[in-house]
Amino acid sequence: MTLVAAALPVRLPGGVHATITTAPVLAALFDPGLPNPFGVCWVALIGTFEPRDLRGDPKWYGTLFNRSDWVLSAFAGWLVLATTQSAVKHGDPLGVLAQIVAAGGAFAVVNNGLSILANSLNTGNPLSRVWALSVSNIAIGLVSQWAAVLFMVPLLLARYSFSRYTETRDLFYGTVQALSQAIDAKDGFTRGHADRVSRIAGAIARELGVAEREIEQIELAGLLHDIGKIGVEDRILMKPARLDTDEQELMRRHPIYGASILEPSAALRPLVPIVLSHHENFDGSGYPQGLRGEEIPLGARILIVADTYEAMTSDRIYRKAPGHDRAMEQLNHYKGTQFDPDIVRALQTCLQRRGPQAFDVSDLPPINYETLAELRRRLAREPLVRDAHAS
Repeated sequence: MTLVAAALPVRLPGGVHATITTAPVLAALFDPGLPNPFGVCWVALIGTFEPRDLRGDPKWYGTLFNRSDWVLSAFAGWLVLATTQSAVKHGDPLGVLAQIVAAGGAFAVVNNGLSILANSLNTGNPLSRVWALSVSNIAIGLVSQWAAVLFMVPLLLARYSFSRYTETRDLFYGTVQALSQAIDAKDGFTRGHADRVSRIAGAIARELGVAEREIEQIELAGLLHDIGKIGVEDRILMKPARLDTDEQELMRRHPIYGASILEPSAALRPLVPIVLSHHENFDGSGYPQGLRGEEIPLGARILIVADTYEAMTSDRIYRKAPGHDRAMEQLNHYKGTQFDPDIVRALQTCLQRRGPQAFDVSDLPPINYETLAELRRRLAREPLVRDAHAS
């Protein structure tokens, strides 16, 4: 970018060549990805070569001086930036703007000051005389420098806005993950269930060619699909055996609870139809609304497949995991009735390519405390300990 700017100079009155190379050089000062000051000095050295330098105008020593001028000016800007960094709070737009002005001022003073010094040495005239004779050209140069700084301001503001968006997005996803793990505080056996369902659902959606924006919503719904279980009684949620008919009926209300929890949030509202319908069967025999086929949101049809596969390849409080082969056997057996056949095929294709272990790895930290379910089981085995806790 700097080379392109240098290749397009504007010839001003008095023999001054003006370019906008200052903007990308100063922008490099604020780039956290560059190993400054080396990075910005390298940009200033290599990026400011102009076509006239290759033609020998000015002479080689003039080109050497110009490159050194740029490097020293860039280093001066970096010194100001490094000196003021501790005084500017992270995310403070006015502080960043003040740094831009200060760094740009240091750059302009060094850049033009060295030019005056070189001219004085070359002509034998005192600095004051060179300054007086060159004041108009220096003014034009300073205007050029500050115009470049002003040109850079929108770029930095855009970068600041994007950084804030990224931080807000990370905060949002962190909150969603915290919500998805809330149920883990009760039952360690479901640890990471929502995380794995989310990743499996996202992989299926990509295999189907779903738009990335919709994939993001499906993955978020995967993280939150069981959030409604917070409203289910602990005796049902943590029962170490299969549920009876009445208990199953109460458990079946968790999609409704989940949708009610998400509905008030504008950011999470698009997930409501997916969470509400993630137990609807393809033939209409599911719950809570009895939807069938295409009536069921695509995200929900994907989630029920991902949820079933994850459940059958993970241990539960009342059983060991049946495993990958058994899970795929059941999914294929019930496709067309419980599951959308296209989605089962997409999962099968994805697993053939990536392997059954592709979704086993999780970034979630291990549980290092005794869950409520574990505590209840221990107290049931140890009456004396239970009485001690009660007292």
